[in-house]
Amino acid sequence: MPIPLLKNTSISKKLYFTIGIMAVLILIEICVLGFALSTLSSIRAYVNGEALWSKAQRDASQQLRLYAYSADEENYQSFLKNLSIPKGDRRARLALEKPVLDIAEARAGLLQGRNHPDDIDGMINLLLRFGKNQYLSQTINYWRKAENSLLKLVPVSRELHKAFKNGPLSHKDVQVYINQIKSINAEIAPAEDGFSATLGEGSRWLERMVLRTLMAVALTVEITGIIIAVSISRNIRKGLGSIISAAQRLAGGKLDERVVVKTGDEIGQLATTFNTMADHLQDTIEQFKTSETKLLSFFDSTLACHVLLDKELCMLYYNKASVEFARKHYHHEVRRGMPVEEWVQSNRLESFIKNCETAMGGQMVQEEIPITYVGGETYWWSLTFAGAYNTDGEVIGVSYHAVNITERIQQEQEIRSHNALLKEIAFIQSHSIRRPVASILGLMNVFEAEEWVIDEEGLTMLKAATLELDENIRSIVDKIYDDEISETVPAGQSSIKI
Repeated sequence: MPIPLLKNTSISKKLYFTIGIMAVLILIEICVLGFALSTLSSIRAYVNGEALWSKAQRDASQQLRLYAYSADEENYQSFLKNLSIPKGDRRARLALEKPVLDIAEARAGLLQGRNHPDDIDGMINLLLRFGKNQYLSQTINYWRKAENSLLKLVPVSRELHKAFKNGPLSHKDVQVYINQIKSINAEIAPAEDGFSATLGEGSRWLERMVLRTLMAVALTVEITGIIIAVSISRNIRKGLGSIISAAQRLAGGKLDERVVVKTGDEIGQLATTFNTMADHLQDTIEQFKTSETKLLSFFDSTLACHVLLDKELCMLYYNKASVEFARKHYHHEVRRGMPVEEWVQSNRLESFIKNCETAMGGQMVQEEIPITYVGGETYWWSLTFAGAYNTDGEVIGVSYHAVNITERIQQEQEIRSHNALLKEIAFIQSHSIRRPVASILGLMNVFEAEEWVIDEEGLTMLKAATLELDENIRSIVDKIYDDEISETVPAGQSSIKI
């Protein structure tokens, strides 16, 4: 029978209620289980820590007595080493009793007390959660008393150590120290026994409490789940079955699949919503295919290489020019998911990744660079890095666009070369040619004089000026000829990664 409280509740609210109740109960059960395991593990850790504390206390006392008899420094150092374990536990307790908790100091103290690192957080949490519990509070009081008694060994050890530094002690003096040590040990024993007893009582109390809580939660979860599941499943099984069948056929590729709506309740509304969703899905897929065809046609019609990268710089999309480039120059096929390291040259990888990061940061990067290929040839490329965004304006990757501008760069270089040649010719004309011409003109003026008589010196000067003029003219002709030859050499072709 349906639960009376849910009898007139809509199916959608029943489902939400069922899921919510089960989720909360399961979460509570998991939390209680985790709490139980953590608490029991922490109790075990304290029992183990108490054993370490007791052993260290006994060993420290024993080593101090041996030191009193033998004056062996090794025994004294062993006493200090064993005493550091209770001191570490004291350090942790004081850190947790401060008005402002010092968790780091508490961890360090428990580590010094040789507690296992994996148990430390649980020990700290147990003390913070149950520190005011009657069992644990009594345990801490006994712990505090035992520490105060144990620390009395410190001044005794220092006096004894100082006394041995001044020289040997008499048997009577040694016995005085031995009696002090025994008295302190006798004072420690009751507190240590009380610590063990109350800790045992507390662990048994916690164990009973945890087991009862676990059983109560588990029974609640199981019974509640069975009642709610049985009462609701009968009402929605048939309607959901037809919707599931239609959904499976739709998932199999039958986009024209629809559910026959027979009722007007939530199952009927769900069926109607499913049909509407199927209509939208069919329209969306058709529109997507049309848009994808147009987009592919646009990108595949260009000679430029275009690649879309995700945020991890792996290929999401590449156009036809990129595929042909890879086939021609690398003899392999590009693929979706190809990481950037596989198609960008190693010497350009760092700058490429940096440009991609800049683009994803919102700043477009444009650069024109020459790239030398494996065969030694060089191409010039115009590269553009722009951020790629989804419809929500979120960055999804990088749009990388590469255009071959080698021909344009070569034309610019030719123009600059011609300009340089013209400047050089103009320089030769204005300087080198004018000098011999001026010399010839000067000699002609001399020849025209009536009193001039042909002599060997004049002819030599005329010949030298003529030869210099001829040499400069030849230089201009050679430069022009060399420039024409260089223009006939085809530009280098190359095949490296873009």
